[in-house]
Amino acid sequence: MAHNLIAEAGQMPDAAITFIQRYVGFVQTPGHLLPLRRDVRENHRSKLDAVFQALHRRFNQPNAVWFGAFQAAAEMAVMVEVAGESLPAADRRVLRDLWERLLGAH
Repeated sequence: MAHNLIAEAGQMPDAAITFIQRYVGFVQTPGHLLPLRRDVRENHRSKLDAVFQALHRRFNQPNAVWFGAFQAAAEMAVMVEVAGESLPAADRRVLRDLWERLLGAH
């Protein structure tokens, strides 16, 4: 299922900041997905940067300590978009998990 990550970034609730501050200490891409992350960074940079910019517009605090966790969640969500159905369902769920939790924060 395709997601509009830019629209989702723009709808990120304020409570997502509190969620990160309380519950997220570290975000790490699973080791077996590092080649996909590299591909996203090298070959899909414009898509990744567009989502980062949407987060910048939404929160306007790119230098905040917690902002890196938003970027990591966005990167993993972009990985899902890039890989699509070629990625096993379990990996898609893992990669979207933090992004979904942030979207649902209240």
